[in-house]
This record gives sequence, C-alpha cells and structure tokens, in this order.
Amino acid sequence: MKLIDAHAHLQFPQFDEDREEVIRRAREAGIGMINVGTDLETSRGAVALAEQNENMWATVGIHPTDLPPPAVENEIFAELEKLVRHERVVGIGECGLEVRNGKFDVGSESGKRQIEIFERQIDLAKAVGKPLMIHCRNAYDEVLAIINNSELSGNVHFFAGDWPTAKKFLDLGFSLSFTGVITFATQYDEIIKKMPLDRLLVETDCPFVAPVPFRGQRNEPIHVTEVIKKIAILRNLTPATAAETTLANARRLFAPLETSF
Repeated sequence: MKLIDAHAHLQFPQFDEDREEVIRRAREAGIGMINVGTDLETSRGAVALAEQNENMWATVGIHPTDLPPPAVENEIFAELEKLVRHERVVGIGECGLEVRNGKFDVGSESGKRQIEIFERQIDLAKAVGKPLMIHCRNAYDEVLAIINNSELSGNVHFFAGDWPTAKKFLDLGFSLSFTGVITFATQYDEIIKKMPLDRLLVETDCPFVAPVPFRGQRNEPIHVTEVIKKIAILRNLTPATAAETTLANARRLFAPLETSF
C-alpha cells in the first residue's frame, strides 16, 4: 500500500454496478481505503467490504442528516457498539453537526437532536478508544465547543473552514483531511501550507466531489492521486513523499492500520 483514501463510501449504491472493478483499480495502484458509515445500514456495508478486502478498513457511525427516530435509537446504538469493536473498524463516524444554510442553532429541536447523537458517538469513541471521523458543515464553532478538553482523537473530514478554525482543531490534536476540491479551489491553500505535515490526510469522499480532471464524473478512490499531486505542489514535496507521509499519518491516527500491514 502506497497511499490511503481516508474517507470513501464504496458501499454506496453508486458503485453497485462496478464495485469490484473500482476496487481492483485502486488495489493495482497501491491505494488503501477507509469506507465510512453514515447510518447503521451503510456502517454494516463498510464493515462487510473491509472483511472482504485486505486493503480496506471501516468506520461506523451516524451522519447528522441521517439521525434515527428516537424510538429505535437505543437499538441502533446497540448494533453500532457491536460493529465498532470489529478488528477492521478504525473509527467512529462520520458524526458531527450540519446546517445547510445559515448558522447552526443549538437551541432548535434539530440542533438539540444532532448534538445528542453526536455526543453519544463521542461517548462510544471514548469507550472503545477509537478516533472520531467528524463531519461538519456550517457548525465548526459548535463542534469545537463539544470536543474541547475531551481528550479525543480524530479527523475532521472534508475540512472547509478558515485557518483560525483549522488551528483550533489542530491544537486539540485532530487531523484534517482534504478532498478533490483543492484541485479547483484555492481558499484552502494557506491552511495546507501552514498546518503541521504530520496532521494532514487526503480523501476522495467518493462518489462525491471528483477532482480535476474528473469533475462532473463519479469519484472513486484512485482519484485520490490527484489530491496528492496538489498537496505535493503546495508543500514542495514529490508526490511519492506526500503519499508516504499521509499514509504514515493515517496509520498513526487509525492504529489498526499499523498492525495490518
């Protein structure tokens, strides 16, 4: 394994017709993958893929837009607690907070519910000693307030904040991962240049946000090489060194990766 896509969704239906071919392309390129759950069903799917493929791992969790009805919440968390102890599961999430437009409202019913489910996954992460895979959209201050002084580890996936926000997560010991967006947008260049190199991860978030030159197409793990090329340019590294460094960072954060290879 030369490189790892730290956040993918190969269990999603967009890959139903050619999943094995997509996996083969990634494997032949030396790319490992962490498939990320967004609810109980997709978490099970991520674990199943990890069991079937030696270059894959999984995270399990509940996305803030996929919250379960209160009536089945305990049942779902009981299943997640079983899944998270699987040897191929390296983290909890993707979990966090999201509001599509405007500012996150901690006092709204939706805000309160998201926080409840996020905090419950934080408790699970503490119980099993595995890192968080955080999803955050328009709610960085609120996420920071929840995880501050919690002695957690984790990664903020698809980071889209500014440098002061990035520094707050970095000061808490979290990693940041970047997608193909950096191949066609420049607002994250400063962060990538300034942040500690040992806290940098790369991802596709496939099937979403394909990088240049694949914009408008379905994304897949092999396209993480385009993200690495841009990281290499911004950090004045060779692509091989950037790949080696981000792989080492993932192995350090997601400890089971160290023992699997």
